[in-house]
Amino acid sequence: MQKYCLFIICVFVSLTSVAQIVAVGKVVDQQENAVHNVRIQEKGTRNIMFSNAKGEYSLSFFDAETLIVFTHPDFETVTLKIKPNVKTTVFLSQRANANIYNLGFLAGFTDFTYKNTNKNLQNMPYFLGESDVNRQLQMLPGIEQGREGYSNLFVRGGEADQNLTLYNGTPIYNSNHIFGLSSTFHHRSIKNTSVYKGIAPAKYGGRASSFIELESEKNSKYSGLTGEFEITPLNAGIYIANIEKDKKYFTIAARRSWVDLLVPVESRENSLNANIYDLQINAGKTLKNKDKLDVSFMSTRDLYFIGFAETDTFGNAASLAGFTQKWSNVLASVKFTKQISPKLSLENLAYYSGYRTSTKFQQESIDARAPGSLTLPTTTQEDVSGIRDIGIQVNAAYLHSNEHRLSFGIQSSTKLFQVGKREFSSVDFPDIANVFRTTGSENYQGTEEMAFYAEDHFRLNENAILDLGFRQVLFFNDNKVRAGFEPRLHATFFLENRDAFKIGFNRHNQYVSQLNLGTIGNPANIWVPATQNIKPQILDIIEGAYERKIGKEFAGSINGYFKRLQNLNLVNNLGDASDPGIDWQSSVTQGTGKVFGAEVMLQRTMGKFNGWMSYTYSKSTRNFESLFANDFDFTYDRPHMFKMHVNYTNENADWNFGVNIVVGSGQLFTLPIGKFLDQNDEIQLQYNTLNNYRSPLYTRLDLSLVRLKSNFGLDQEWRFYLYNALGSRNPLNISADFEGNSNFNVLQVNRAYLAYVPGVAYIVKF
Repeated sequence: MQKYCLFIICVFVSLTSVAQIVAVGKVVDQQENAVHNVRIQEKGTRNIMFSNAKGEYSLSFFDAETLIVFTHPDFETVTLKIKPNVKTTVFLSQRANANIYNLGFLAGFTDFTYKNTNKNLQNMPYFLGESDVNRQLQMLPGIEQGREGYSNLFVRGGEADQNLTLYNGTPIYNSNHIFGLSSTFHHRSIKNTSVYKGIAPAKYGGRASSFIELESEKNSKYSGLTGEFEITPLNAGIYIANIEKDKKYFTIAARRSWVDLLVPVESRENSLNANIYDLQINAGKTLKNKDKLDVSFMSTRDLYFIGFAETDTFGNAASLAGFTQKWSNVLASVKFTKQISPKLSLENLAYYSGYRTSTKFQQESIDARAPGSLTLPTTTQEDVSGIRDIGIQVNAAYLHSNEHRLSFGIQSSTKLFQVGKREFSSVDFPDIANVFRTTGSENYQGTEEMAFYAEDHFRLNENAILDLGFRQVLFFNDNKVRAGFEPRLHATFFLENRDAFKIGFNRHNQYVSQLNLGTIGNPANIWVPATQNIKPQILDIIEGAYERKIGKEFAGSINGYFKRLQNLNLVNNLGDASDPGIDWQSSVTQGTGKVFGAEVMLQRTMGKFNGWMSYTYSKSTRNFESLFANDFDFTYDRPHMFKMHVNYTNENADWNFGVNIVVGSGQLFTLPIGKFLDQNDEIQLQYNTLNNYRSPLYTRLDLSLVRLKSNFGLDQEWRFYLYNALGSRNPLNISADFEGNSNFNVLQVNRAYLAYVPGVAYIVKF
């Protein structure tokens, strides 16, 4: 009996050892686009697994001489003998009349590379000719722009600060140029954009609304040096990429405003100046043992200055004053990916993200200068705020078996907040001692956020996938630890006709938020942590989706969702919140919110004419009991929204074009309902609630026309744009008053709007 048991154990160990043979690689089509959900089978057995979203596969099998079969309904079957433990790229050929749109993925997920390919976003109409990744996202269902003309993102009724934007894994805390008219990303520095509109893998956390991952170009179909130079009415930019396919890469993208360089230096220093720049540098290499090293750096800055002189009664300069506002981001990261075995890989990431904003007023008093003095009496006041984020992550991916793919890791982030510091100085005034005074937080205040997560991508069978996971967050601040547990549940079912039905539930905890001191995109808005008095924001979302292919060129989807928001922040006293000498917590009240909606999207995936159209119905409300008894509409609630993007792309034609159409509910504003005279006979405006006025139907048509030509061996493009080509009076801002001083009833609404805004860009490619 003992010999028999020993024999069984030896056989089991032997089989287990043999079973460690692993076929690894990637499945792509003939254009090297990743193919998702390819059935990969050891021939003659029921040993089966499927390629993931990036086309990657890892199949454990027994016999090194066995054949591996790759099948997909829309591609020709391929049978190969795969060399064990060596990454192999498998090319599939598309079947005739096949639709290669990728079904599956999480509910509410959008991706411009792996899921929605061939959309030719370079032809999309852009505001002022500035190609902008945020404006691409604004054309998707469930993502709105907020104020007219701005590039901020509001995802499914959430706030702008509830979006976590990652550039190569590093969070950015202000992605706006020009107060929100343009994003800080050079469009060529972004190879792929992924958006999770609520339902997300356990790897992502820290925000209540969405996760937006921007990835720079790291590989190419061909090796070599490429680049382009671009000039628009706002900026001049350059992009250079030197890539050795599957070996190493180096990319640099830079933009700077150029109009200010035409202004004389003296005027820029004393009267008026405005300039912006951004720089993105990325490099990486595949090491001899197939490990990978990636380095990323990003720097952005906005600077605005206005100077003016005050004169005395004789027309002589009495004082010189200047107002300066600037903000900047610095991001840096190092990522080392270690392939420990064919089944286990580790991604080690260290990053730094710093955001700083300052507003400075300086006045030099000429008439107060002492006789014979060479120095001018000067008064200076500067307000500074910012946030620094230093993070370390270890993210692991492990193929436990062909049915179970595990992802797990630990993420640690030290966030340092300078909520507000005001430095005041008054120097060189005759017979008055110099004054130096600082109020607010002189030093950055530290917090710690640590998260542990694990998730199992469980393939039940060919027609069902379960993603089961959790994320446990610990937040340390004010000598207190807050713990947040976040379940991640998602299921995908492939139906008999290969349609996909998806359902998911997530909880997200947000321990940092931004206080809006007036308008979204205002750089003076301040980042603050959760404290003993200000609870972290919590989101619960449940979502269901149905997705199918239509013919060989179209795909459609329907998504429905419900979101419950807790501990939302609202500033109830703008003056106190912006004063560094007053505790910001006393100016914040917390409330709740509810959001629900449905999104329908139809897109064309093939051909020279492609794009998408969508309709969204949604409702987003807020409730702050300390301010109002009833629910009120969220500022950027847009119940009905129809969007369509169409472009014609033909590299052999002289002209290409693009069209954006947006029709939907108008924007909300807060207007008075009446006015009255107080006891001092002064006119006071009366309000009933927030966001009580909705502007008329929003309509917008944007056009782009692209001229392609080649001279002296260089490809050149002229891109012409027209924003709001129909001249619709969509309000940029609204002001209200009552007609006449004695009429208390007739409300007059004045609108400022953007119409017929042209843009142009000239591009040279090399």
